[in-house]
Order: sequence, then C-alpha cells, then structure tokens
Amino acid sequence: MTDIPNTMPDSRETTILEAPDRVVKIRDMFGIDSDMEVPAFSESDERVPDLDPAYVFDPDTTLAVLAGFAHNRRVMVQGYHGTGKSTHIEQVAARLKWPCIRINLDAHISRIDLVGRDAIVLKDGQQVTEFREGLLPWALQTPTALVFDEYDAGRPDVMFVIQRVLETEGKLTLLDQNRVIRPNPWFRLFATANTVGLGDTSGLYHGTQQINQGQMDRWNIVVTL
Repeated sequence: MTDIPNTMPDSRETTILEAPDRVVKIRDMFGIDSDMEVPAFSESDERVPDLDPAYVFDPDTTLAVLAGFAHNRRVMVQGYHGTGKSTHIEQVAARLKWPCIRINLDAHISRIDLVGRDAIVLKDGQQVTEFREGLLPWALQTPTALVFDEYDAGRPDVMFVIQRVLETEGKLTLLDQNRVIRPNPWFRLFATANTVGLGDTSGLYHGTQQINQGQMDRWNIVVTL
C-alpha cells in the first residue's frame, strides 16, 4: 500500500514548544466583545497555518473554536461548502501559533493510515519489521490541533477509531503494540462537516455517511452560514 502524504507528520518529530507559554485576550486579538482568555504559543513551527491578516472572523464560530482551544472541547463546524469552515479553524490556530494539521476523511483514508502500520526498515544492514505510528497516535501525544475535514464522509471503520478519542480524556489503545496512549493535555480535536451525521438529505452531498448519534453527541456542534 502506498503512503498517503496528508496522513504523515512533517519532518520535525516534536513541536518546538511542549505547551502554550502565554495567554491572550480574545478582545484584543479577535475584536470580539468577551473577557475570555486563551492559551497560546509564542513561537511558530512548520505546522502552524499561514496567517491571513485580512481574514474576517464570524463571532459565534470563533467563540466556539476558541472554547475548543481554551477548554479542550471537541468542536465540529457544520455548514454548506465554501463557507470557510476549515479556514476558520486554521486562522484561529494561526493567531494562537498553535500547531494544526488537517486530514480529509475521504475514501482513501483507512484505519491503518490513522493508527499506524508495520513497515520494513533497515537496521544494521538487516531488514526488520517495525511499527510506524500514524498521525492520530502522534498528534495525541503532542500539543497539536487535529482537524478532520469532511467528517461525514469518513469510512465506518475509521469513525470507530476516532470515537475512542472523542472524550476529553480519551485514550487510544494500540492493540498491536499492547500500549495505551494518554492524550497530551494540549492536544485539541476539531472537525468540519456538510451535514449533521444524518447522511445526504438534500442531494447536495452525495457520499456522506450516517453517523451514530452516540458519536455525534460527543461533539459541540456550531453551524456556520
């Protein structure tokens, strides 16, 4: 099976900073009338999205995303295509200098792409089999915001892997490794979707899946126009 580029971390194995090292006032940074303060980083690494200084923030969506960063809430942004759902999360992360990675849950993303796989590597001139972690276990152990795009298009086996980590303190068990991964305190999880887990009821989004209500209830859903 070929490697899928958007499911692998960038070259640096860890983030530059181990945790946010400052606090910002959203009234000053985003121009929103609120006393909320949000943790942020003082340095950017290669995973921080590029900042668009002209970006205009929708206040309600921004507050929901900021609550995800500040209070470790699982936030899903739902709305029509082209409304800037993913960009909104990225631009918040850019201003907080928070490492952020997006995965598009299309039909090519499988369970082993997220969790990891055995790979044949050379060690001391010998071919050996070694487990290589996928993006989900890697992100869980770092102060990274992970964004699942097109969440309602994900394959059922992939969705059940994600369901394990939807709880605030959700742990991931790697059965092949007999190992339980505890999430980093600054790991954050977001998603974007065109529907609310009911499948395509309008004819606009053929290919979206129905998602069980037990999983949808674990998200804080904000609707963007």
